[in-house]
Amino acid sequence: MKQKNSNKKQTGKEKTQETPVTAEMKQASPEVIQNIELSMIVCSPFNPRKYRNEEELEELTQSIVNFGIIQPVTLRVKGETYEIVCGERRYRSSLKAGTSTIPAIVKNYSDEEAMEITILENLQRRDINPVEEALSFGKLMEVRGYFIEDLVKQFGKTDKYIRSRLQLRNLVDEVAELLVEEEITLGIALELARFCPDIQKNVYREHLSADDSYSWKRLQTKDFRKMIEKGYSADLSNYEFDKSDCIGCRSNSSICDLFADGNCGLCQNMECLRYKQAEYMAAEATKLLKERKNAAICVAPESFASAEVVNNLVDTGHEIYEMSASRLPSEPEKPVAENYASETEYLEAEKSYQISFERYNIHAAQIEAMVEQGKAQLLVDVSKRKPELCYRVIPETGTEPQNEDTIEKLRSQDRRNRELAFEKGIEEVTRYLRNNAVPTKAFSPREQELLYFIMLSFLRKKNYKKFGMEGKNTLSDEEKAEMIQYISIEQENAIRRDFIIHYLSQTSGNSLKSGLLLEFATMHFPDKVAQIKEQCNETYKKKHERIEERIRELQPFTDKEKANAAIAEAIVVNEEQMENLPANPEPFDDPDMDDVPLYPELPEHARIGEIPKEEEEIAEVVTVNGEQPADPETLDNPDMDDIPLYPGLPEHASIGEIPEEEEEAFDTVYEEMAA
Repeated sequence: MKQKNSNKKQTGKEKTQETPVTAEMKQASPEVIQNIELSMIVCSPFNPRKYRNEEELEELTQSIVNFGIIQPVTLRVKGETYEIVCGERRYRSSLKAGTSTIPAIVKNYSDEEAMEITILENLQRRDINPVEEALSFGKLMEVRGYFIEDLVKQFGKTDKYIRSRLQLRNLVDEVAELLVEEEITLGIALELARFCPDIQKNVYREHLSADDSYSWKRLQTKDFRKMIEKGYSADLSNYEFDKSDCIGCRSNSSICDLFADGNCGLCQNMECLRYKQAEYMAAEATKLLKERKNAAICVAPESFASAEVVNNLVDTGHEIYEMSASRLPSEPEKPVAENYASETEYLEAEKSYQISFERYNIHAAQIEAMVEQGKAQLLVDVSKRKPELCYRVIPETGTEPQNEDTIEKLRSQDRRNRELAFEKGIEEVTRYLRNNAVPTKAFSPREQELLYFIMLSFLRKKNYKKFGMEGKNTLSDEEKAEMIQYISIEQENAIRRDFIIHYLSQTSGNSLKSGLLLEFATMHFPDKVAQIKEQCNETYKKKHERIEERIRELQPFTDKEKANAAIAEAIVVNEEQMENLPANPEPFDDPDMDDVPLYPELPEHARIGEIPKEEEEIAEVVTVNGEQPADPETLDNPDMDDIPLYPGLPEHASIGEIPEEEEEAFDTVYEEMAA
């Protein structure tokens, strides 16, 4: 295909011959538009654009085929080739269009200048996505020494806008692509950008890769923040251990958060967090035990005490008891005069403090006396994130103090230690399974049973009777484990199909899962699915017709449409009238026959039966016995537009209303005129 030369007007001169630029001609004037061979051009490594719309690229390719390149690209000399500074999309589309050259302006730019111009040109695109914008801002800061304040001034954006875009540079590729494809919101992307790559990949794999009802893609930003913080991190401000090592740690979210306001941040390495917390709790508990030699360590019943904390204390030789305890009274804080607006308020606060302090002393003295008398026991509670000194009242039944060994106490402690060991083992195994790939081998029969165990959670109650469980509302894990031991083919089919129904029914709208749901339903209920489709389509059709009718009412008419509508209203010919119409005459050569009056000389809208006598006589003179019109010169006139088709009749008169005695006369005149 011969390429159209669309560059002559741009150069200001007509070229007599187009000569592709070769290596010997590189040092050309920077303002002259030249045709450069595409084979000599390479793309810029500085272009931050990673995602391209193939449809838009195809549209540009077709435009180049039809009209050529309207705006030249900008190149710079790079060794024996040319490197693109601006216009990579035009270059790629030209390659697809099959052209051999491209109009270009060649300039001398250093690497830094070329990179800056490429990025600035890229940032001016209207369709730039947030990820590419983030990479562009980052490059300007890294290579050209821009500060956030410079970017704010250069592009007219707010400080918050620039910081949010820069934060997106922390996204892993999988999450960044979801943002580019608009499958997640910018708010969700910014929340994920605060976390380390490992957590981002885990969240993507577990909650964002699948597009189902369990996906986190459709969560509001605040809900997404709660879910990810709860499941994958912990707020360091809630912990009392020394966090000096956490300030510059890569697992601290404040490192990735450009909006961090000096807070401790979120720890994303839960294993390290638990280790530090266990060390801190053991050290603090040991310190309290040294201060109170008769104290013991306890955890509250059914508390969520950390297994690492308990195991660490047990490993250091401490015994831990499971019991409830009351907090010791805390000394009230003495008021400071500088914190009060007036002396009167300070004196009132001082008075209240004195009363509270006296009560505190009395309460503390009572507890100390009870401990000395053996009526109370001091305890160090490690159920919370900071050890607390507590006490419990010993019943008067003579129960031995809990810090003394008994057989039942030791057995209870042994049971608790076994539970903690099992819980820790499950936690470690779960973590290992999530972070490591299972070896590839054949799916075992036991694995199939485990799969059925999971699927039984979605078995519908109507199928319980197939397993002998009719009348039950739910199935316990023990019952499921027993059911999977011996499963018939009918039971297997029920389990699998109920699971398919449960999973595919968690959908809405026109999606792949919706199509699979219809396919599954059609396999088993084709007639019912066809009936439902017909009903839904009929409902849609009625609504569609009403909407189209409403659109026609609201749609403005053009002048031509208005004229056609007026004519259609004025001239209504029914089927009975159409039978009385004469044969269609041969059309005249004159194209303006639409302007010829059908029946001149009659008043507008007059009907045939209402022709006045004086006009009726004129019509008879013209038509009787097939004689020529009264003015024969009219027929000699070559301008046939002025000849009335049916003289003597009123304009717009209906043919079906001409009296029979007059119709033959009109036909005779018409035939003579046509001849």
